[in-house]
Amino acid sequence: MDFRTAFLLFLAGFLVVLVLEGWRSYRVNSSEEDYFVAGRRVGAWAGGASIAATQMSAGTFVGTVGIHYLTGAAFMWGWLGIWVAFLIAAYVIAPRLRRYAHERNALTFPDFIADRFGGKVPRAVISVLLVLSYLVFMSAQYQAGGVILETAFGIPFFWGAVILMVLVVGYTVIGGMTAVIRTDFLQQIMMALGVVIGLPLLISHAGGLSSLSQSLPEIAPDFIGWGFGWAEISGFWLGFGFAALCAPYLLLRFYAMPDDRTCRRASGVALFFVLLTGICIGVAGMVMRVLYPNLSIPDAASTLLASEVLPPIVGAMLLTAIVMAVLSTVDSVLLVAGPAISHDIYAALIRPGASERTRSRLNRWATLVIGTLPVLLTLQELDIVQFVVLSYAALLGSTVTAPVLLGLYWRRATRVGAVCAMVAGFGVCLLWYALDAPVVEPVVPGVLAGFAGMVIGSLLSKPMPPEDIRVFFDRPAPLAIPTTVVNAG
Repeated sequence: MDFRTAFLLFLAGFLVVLVLEGWRSYRVNSSEEDYFVAGRRVGAWAGGASIAATQMSAGTFVGTVGIHYLTGAAFMWGWLGIWVAFLIAAYVIAPRLRRYAHERNALTFPDFIADRFGGKVPRAVISVLLVLSYLVFMSAQYQAGGVILETAFGIPFFWGAVILMVLVVGYTVIGGMTAVIRTDFLQQIMMALGVVIGLPLLISHAGGLSSLSQSLPEIAPDFIGWGFGWAEISGFWLGFGFAALCAPYLLLRFYAMPDDRTCRRASGVALFFVLLTGICIGVAGMVMRVLYPNLSIPDAASTLLASEVLPPIVGAMLLTAIVMAVLSTVDSVLLVAGPAISHDIYAALIRPGASERTRSRLNRWATLVIGTLPVLLTLQELDIVQFVVLSYAALLGSTVTAPVLLGLYWRRATRVGAVCAMVAGFGVCLLWYALDAPVVEPVVPGVLAGFAGMVIGSLLSKPMPPEDIRVFFDRPAPLAIPTTVVNAG
């Protein structure tokens, strides 16, 4: 069986499973709670695999391989921010955030912002900024999908992106969080199998470890050493770290878990998968530089690895895993961006009395529109995929880090402070990109501006009424939690 046939069979089989899972979830979803947070019954393995699958986007399997192809080993330091962020999220953010979500029946990230800081303005501000950030992020995912299908089958870049867009938007709109959790679990298993099986075969194809130990240092003096300065490395740490720490699509997984222990275990599962994958793809990118030293498009390295280097079955499995990485990230982003329009702007601000049926219908339409718009940005082919993802991560981290951390741990944080933090963080980070990132990476001044805006705005405004913020600081009585969990079955 040749590579193309094997890839088509793998891909078609998985896509059928995804669509069927979307339909199955649609039939069992009976409320907004089911659709948005899977009934709050997500278990540790399903939740942890979903967190990892969402974090490991096209930027990981396409863009990161391309960066390692270009720069060598040094970019592995960028993963450290994500690894540390998962641990902090498990023990610092998840417990308080999950308890709040259960007590207040919160369904979205802007629900947290609105409940913690009060009023309509903070909800509106965060909803708009999230949608803007995610449009850029999703364009990178579609761009990666277009590169994959163009390289593997000769499908025009734009139409490859459109095909993947239609599929992921379809099953997400139909099945909601339950479908996303279940499909993310399957996608993460495929990703892990792809890299674990593929890497030893790739090393063998390149002549083994002894041959690589001679070939890799010859590529460039710093290819297996320290290829970035401290400014770049700190930018990677902070950009990816803050985005992983406070990313709304990851925090929603904690909304969906039944207790604190499940949150901690899920974070451990996610850390395992991300560690495994990060090491494997870093080595894979460097080995591909030895085999194909003159690629004009570094993002194509992963596709060539699957289609021309590995045995057809293994290559097809790896390339399917890469497509799954794209889908697993976009579906999670859609569950934040779509409800930001339907639940947080329309239902909460414009028409609070709308029926649940109306809200559900509008949410599906909003998700469809938000999932379609980034295809227009994809036409621009903005940059190497991972650099586009890093830009999104910096914008998101600058916007939400201060409201999340200070909102959960500083009673004095106020509505004015939250709005100042979100606007200042997003604006300063965007300005730094416009100025071509002088001195430091944009995430650094962006996050600092967010914290400064929160502190200054809060100290200059009236404190929040104690009864409004009790749920965030006073531990409530134990809740009766359902014992059924969402799993991969």
